[in-house]
Amino acid sequence: MLTFSYSLSAKILRTIPICPKPKSKGLENIPKNESVIFVYNHIVLRAEPVWLALGAPANPGVRFFTDFRLADPKNLPILKEDLQASVFTQKFQEKASRFRWTKAALEKVVDILARFIIAEMNRFDVIIANLDYPTEKEEISSKFRTNLKALKKCLRCLEKNIPIAIAPSGGKTFEAFENPVYNTTIPTLASRMYNKGKVVKIVPSIIKERPIIDHGTYWRYVADRIIFYRIFRQALNLLRIKKYSRPTLTIEFLPPLTFEKANPSKGEKVEFVKDLLQLIYDNMKK
Repeated sequence: MLTFSYSLSAKILRTIPICPKPKSKGLENIPKNESVIFVYNHIVLRAEPVWLALGAPANPGVRFFTDFRLADPKNLPILKEDLQASVFTQKFQEKASRFRWTKAALEKVVDILARFIIAEMNRFDVIIANLDYPTEKEEISSKFRTNLKALKKCLRCLEKNIPIAIAPSGGKTFEAFENPVYNTTIPTLASRMYNKGKVVKIVPSIIKERPIIDHGTYWRYVADRIIFYRIFRQALNLLRIKKYSRPTLTIEFLPPLTFEKANPSKGEKVEFVKDLLQLIYDNMKK
C-alpha cells in the first residue's frame, strides 16, 4: 500500500482543500529539543490530530494516540463502516445504493481509503491505544496490554525529545460533564519523566474551526481555494447581497505548563487535568 512520510503528508494536506488553510499562533511557545506533550481539544471527533499536525512544526514529527481500530488490518470492517459514515452523507449513500455499480464503486472507494489509513497510521508510527470499556475478561486483558505498550512508547518518545499529542478528555471537549472520568495519562507521563530527571513541557493547543467541519462544509473549503469564487463572494458581500466570511482553521499554542511531582497522588493528577481542561475550554471560547 502506498504511504507518505509525515512531513510530505502534512504538505499535501496543506494543499488539498479538506480544510481551510491552517494558521498557527504561538509557535514561539513550543520548546525546542525538549520533552513536549501537546494537549489538544476535541470538537470534531478524530479530526483535530490532523489539524494539529498541520499547525505544529513538521520536524520532529508528532506522535499521536490512535484508536486501535485505525491501525490493525483485522479491524478493517469496523473502520470501513465508520469511515463511510464519516466521509459520505446519509443522503449520498442512499443514492449510491440504488444501483449495483454505484454501490460497488462506493464500497471500493471506502475499502481503498480504509486500507490507506491503516497503512499511514503504521507508517507514522502512531501510539495505539484502546479507549473502549470492555466487560469480558479477555477484552479487559487485551486493553491492559495495548495501553501498557502505549505508555512505554510514550516514555521512549519523550526520552528522545519526540513530541507526543494527547486529548485529555478522551473524546469531545465540553463545558461540563456529568460524573466525569478524568484521564490522568498526561500527569502520569510527566511524573515518570520527572523521576528520570527530565521536566516535560505540556503545551495546551487550541484548535478553532470556523465553521465547524462537517459534511456540509467540505465543498465550501474546495470553492474557497478558487480565487474567482472568493472575489465573486466578496463582491456580493460588499454589495450586501449575500454575506460571506472565509472559513478559518487556527491552531494556537499556549505557554507550556509543567507537572513536577515525583510521587503524585491520584487527586493531584485529577486536579491538574481538571485545570488543564478548563484552560483549554476557556481559550476555545475566545
